[in-house]
Amino acid sequence: MSPAATAVSAPAYTGHLTNGDPTKAAKSYKPTHPGKFEVQFRDGEYNSCLVALQDYSKGETIAMMSHASPSKAIRYSTVQVTENDHIELNSDLLYCNHSCSPSVHFNVSSPDPSKWHAEALRDIKQGDVLEFFYPSTEWNMSQPFDCSCGAGNKCLKRISGAKYISPEVLNTYVVNDHIKRLKANQQQNA
Repeated sequence: MSPAATAVSAPAYTGHLTNGDPTKAAKSYKPTHPGKFEVQFRDGEYNSCLVALQDYSKGETIAMMSHASPSKAIRYSTVQVTENDHIELNSDLLYCNHSCSPSVHFNVSSPDPSKWHAEALRDIKQGDVLEFFYPSTEWNMSQPFDCSCGAGNKCLKRISGAKYISPEVLNTYVVNDHIKRLKANQQQNA
């Protein structure tokens, strides 16, 4: 059985079902990790974000992914955890947006789903927006997009998944083991 198939079952999370309407989302919002982080709802599609409610030190676990469940569908809300498996986070971690200069890493390299977690890549202060590098988990994204993360020269401009990033650039990021394996296989077959 694949790791994603053994992920812990959790109550249904509906944070992603508001069709981009922050007013609707804010009215029914209940934080999944009170005191750790919360969603800041902003006008516009995909503009809401996740904000730290406390300080975190580099390397510190921000949250376990204990709400995650396997997903047969691949969509914007899923996270790739192996070469073939994806999960729904079923938590406010869904609102951890992309950055080419991320503050958070979604660590899903363990074969044991109970060890999957979000960790601080640098010191994070209360009030900071939490962002992760999508290609650290995603090989070939279902919804590529033009990046507006504001990371200056580090910004990749177009985010489509690790498949489309050179090994030299990808090696400057913290990525999960399945991404490393997929990139190595891609290079062997080039």
